[in-house]
Amino acid sequence: MKTPPCTYRSVPASIVAATFMASGAVAAQPAADIRSVPAQATYVADNSGTSAYGRDLTLPAAPQSVARTDAENARPGLTKEDKALILNAGGAAAITLYGTLFWDYFQAAPKADNEDWFGRETKHGGADKLGHFWGTYTMGHAFSYMYRRWDYEPRQANTLGAMSALGLQTLMEVGDAFSGGFGFSYEDALMNVAGAGAAYMLGRYPSLGRKVDFRIEYTPDTWTDFRNDVLTDYENQRYIMALKLDGIEALHDTYLSYLELHLGYSTRGYEEFNPGQPDNRERNLYFGVGLNISKLVQKYLDTRVLDYVQLPYTTGGYEKGLD
Repeated sequence: MKTPPCTYRSVPASIVAATFMASGAVAAQPAADIRSVPAQATYVADNSGTSAYGRDLTLPAAPQSVARTDAENARPGLTKEDKALILNAGGAAAITLYGTLFWDYFQAAPKADNEDWFGRETKHGGADKLGHFWGTYTMGHAFSYMYRRWDYEPRQANTLGAMSALGLQTLMEVGDAFSGGFGFSYEDALMNVAGAGAAYMLGRYPSLGRKVDFRIEYTPDTWTDFRNDVLTDYENQRYIMALKLDGIEALHDTYLSYLELHLGYSTRGYEEFNPGQPDNRERNLYFGVGLNISKLVQKYLDTRVLDYVQLPYTTGGYEKGLD
């Protein structure tokens, strides 16, 4: 069976959507909001007992006219533990099925590959490793959001979210070990651990979560690039760590709060490289300043998606080649 020419596969959107629907997630909340952010945000101490990211998630009491009766509360239904089990088991089953059909799972004896991290002679120059980090980090916050919606305590939801994301990503890596076209990569596994750790830390310490984001920037050459797998189109990606001035209390109510400092990494020329032909492969570090588009959008739309995605052409700076 044909395998894709990439080493990092994120959980397909169809798998995530189907699993969330099975667990009742889609009907419970807007799909776009990852971090569960109310309209107002207040600065709080890290040990205040509020949610991750320092935002109060306390829901107002239900009006008397719509408050549930004891009989309604007694009706059988899925507990939060049931929903969590369905979400994780469904995700694992979907990944196993998808991997068997499209990634050649269980077609070969288990093997491991040494992928040499960010070396110039690697398949993607290390961009795929940051893909593992960002994918696990983003999934961790998505799962955490779901658990909070299901009435888990914020700190428990944060821990469970990171664990769920790491579990699913590790399952894919184990599946790769039995795949004809891939192999278990300890580099990928460690980057998954790092991504889960970052998701946990930014959730556990709200003051840190207000200051730092990890994002992916995708700038296609043409609109036809969107026909490809955007998450593995490393030729048009840049991975960014953003320091948000908005998270610094002294700057929170100033115009500087709409600016960010960026540190990024990208690779170019790896897709078309063939041994024996001109070598145009590049690995680049990026230092720049960007706009906090998420802060601007939140004036009109209650979503945190842009904490994870950097819109193209909203940042500028200096790129230094490593080769």
